[in-house]
Amino acid sequence: MNKGVKHKEKGDKFEGVRKKLIGMRQAILSEAKAEVDQILSEEDKYNGVSDDGDFADVAFRDAMQASKLTRHRLQLRDIEEALRKIEFGTYGICDDCEEEIPIGRLNVMPFALRCVDCQEKHEMMSSEAEETAVPLHESSEGSND
Repeated sequence: MNKGVKHKEKGDKFEGVRKKLIGMRQAILSEAKAEVDQILSEEDKYNGVSDDGDFADVAFRDAMQASKLTRHRLQLRDIEEALRKIEFGTYGICDDCEEEIPIGRLNVMPFALRCVDCQEKHEMMSSEAEETAVPLHESSEGSND
């Protein structure tokens, strides 16, 4: 029964962080909505394309917008997880090594789920996994099962 009180105390301790995360979430959602609205308003942007150079320029801008939206999605996921961790009293604990994340890191990136060392390892493993992944179109080639 004391656990509920402990969680409440933890939540109170990080009330300022919680409010900051909620503000960050709202800002990201607003920015993403504006980007989606812009994409939808440019529905016929390929109609005026007259050559390969123009097409490449429009396609590049589309890729940049998609990249921004993906970054927003990942940040929102981490913010939601940080808010959940505040609620359950585990905020500031590294997901991987379970050590406390330094307060300096949390001040700069309040949605950090890992300490710097574990985050670097995580990014390295993710990068290696992407490099060794076989694209779907290649994995089905040559198999006539």
